[in-house]
Amino acid sequence: MIRKTCLFCLCFIFIIHTGVLFGSTDAEDKEQLDFYYAKLKADVSIDNTLHVMTYLARLRQLSISQNAKEIEIESYFLEAMIKRRYGAYGDGVKLNHYALKLAKSAGNEEYTAWAYLHLAHLELELERFTLALDYIQYPIDFYKNNNANYAALMFLWQSKIYLRMGSYYQALQANSEALKVVTSSMNIYSELAINQAEILLKLGNIEAAKLALSLVDLKKLGGSKARIKLHYYLALANSHLQTGGLNQAIEIALAQLENPINLRFLEEQARLQYLIAIAYRQQSDYKLAYKYLKRYALSKDALSLQRRNNKVLQLESHYKFDLQNQELKLLGKDNILKEQRLDQQQQAFTNHRLQQQRWVLGAVLLFSIVGFVYWRWQNQRYLVVLKQRVAERTQELAKSNERLKAMSFTDSLTDLHNRHYFFSVINELLVDFNSLPDNTELQRLVFALIDIDKFKNINDSFGHSVGDQVLEQFSHLLKQQVRSDDLLIRWGGEEFLLVMKNTSYDEAAHTVEKIRAEIADHLFTLNNGESLHATCSIGFASYPLLGTKPQLFSWEQIIELADGGLYLAKENQRNAWVGIKASDSTSHQQSEDVVKNYRVYLEQRTLHVTTNIERTLKY
Repeated sequence: MIRKTCLFCLCFIFIIHTGVLFGSTDAEDKEQLDFYYAKLKADVSIDNTLHVMTYLARLRQLSISQNAKEIEIESYFLEAMIKRRYGAYGDGVKLNHYALKLAKSAGNEEYTAWAYLHLAHLELELERFTLALDYIQYPIDFYKNNNANYAALMFLWQSKIYLRMGSYYQALQANSEALKVVTSSMNIYSELAINQAEILLKLGNIEAAKLALSLVDLKKLGGSKARIKLHYYLALANSHLQTGGLNQAIEIALAQLENPINLRFLEEQARLQYLIAIAYRQQSDYKLAYKYLKRYALSKDALSLQRRNNKVLQLESHYKFDLQNQELKLLGKDNILKEQRLDQQQQAFTNHRLQQQRWVLGAVLLFSIVGFVYWRWQNQRYLVVLKQRVAERTQELAKSNERLKAMSFTDSLTDLHNRHYFFSVINELLVDFNSLPDNTELQRLVFALIDIDKFKNINDSFGHSVGDQVLEQFSHLLKQQVRSDDLLIRWGGEEFLLVMKNTSYDEAAHTVEKIRAEIADHLFTLNNGESLHATCSIGFASYPLLGTKPQLFSWEQIIELADGGLYLAKENQRNAWVGIKASDSTSHQQSEDVVKNYRVYLEQRTLHVTTNIERTLKY
């Protein structure tokens, strides 16, 4: 009896101790969750996002254990933002969609709105503006009547999307809607003023843009607002550039490029480099203008490669395919349940009839067999219909993927291929030329860069809609002048890349002269009934540059030489073309040095030019 009593007391003490221990552990987890969440808020406020990644996994684990859905959703938002900032768009898509699914399952409409806002950010960075506008509409509708500050933020992002699309009046209207619901004391007011200034600069209303910039409180633009502050200085430098204050524009832009905080903002760096190049060009300092324009080109290439390498389109296809597979699995499980239920009913029915007379049993068995055959027949019909639906959905998905691929490879304005397409096919184009026999002089692949002269003047004088009309007609003229197997690319802005296959250097010169003459003689007609003339400048070079050493110069270096020819045509005359080719002595030089200092090699006659310019070229 005493032994049983002692054993009972020991068990009771153990149970109490275990309960205290578990309760203590739960309390410690709650304290750790509060600690990490406070730390998260502090790090985000000072834009120390990389440090957040050191404890974000622990924070999420604690939020799941404590059933803190809001904190868990916020952790996915923040990790997706960090991944997106450093180019991991695929991870960003997964995390944002998971946060959206979690917010919907929790019935939290506010976090659902924020999930759509994050998806709009992502689509904006990937330049898929229509989808970005669809995503941003949900948070606008949600906050429009219950939170002025957040409603202004959503209108601001809608304005940014329209601004990137080039729809400046729609961008101005969205920004005005935001300004209606805020006061100058709110933190978002300065960001709205900067965005207003950027739109007005695009519309050419410089005085109004300067007035908007004067309303900005720079003291409020610190920490996580570093990118917004950089946009302020971009707009300020642009306003000086457009009013002739070239030195002030250069000084502001250089100061921001030298600021180490701004190194992570690659797109803004490219815009600053382009602004400096334009200012130096207007000061006739072509050397510095070329220097910063080349840096700008490298920055833009880095941005293009970053976006090209992401797997968002593939992830979207996989996401839809996974949803379809889930539906098919559910249909299969439903079939199995139906068969199981039918078998159970059949067994019960058979057991019941076995107790009756033989003639009743025979009749029941007969009806059972007939019913079973009918059920199998119906089931087979259902499976045939199901397979047809699966085939139709698979075909629709394949067509959708093809449309997505075509859209990603096509320039929407000119219907020409874009850079993404060029990067996807260039390696296949070069296979034949990298395996040429030694000692051959046959030039078989020519890269030509074609640029519309003074295109900025057309945009400034007639507006961007007229510029778009000129680009459309210009691309149509180019299509008429090139062969069907040549590759025509919209390289960017008013610049086009023509890749001529199986073409000698002299044949290429003849082709570009035809293009130049056709453009110069063409009268560009506008929708308003007016018309104008435009000219173009062309630079070209052939690949391989040296037939005896096809591997010495890469295709990227050939395009740089063609770009050099384009610059020479622009600097010496415009409405002209310049081709660059190598002599035998070029094979003894370093390819990087030849491309970098091509003007020096032209003066030394190590490189030669062919041109329609009658006077002696100035290098």
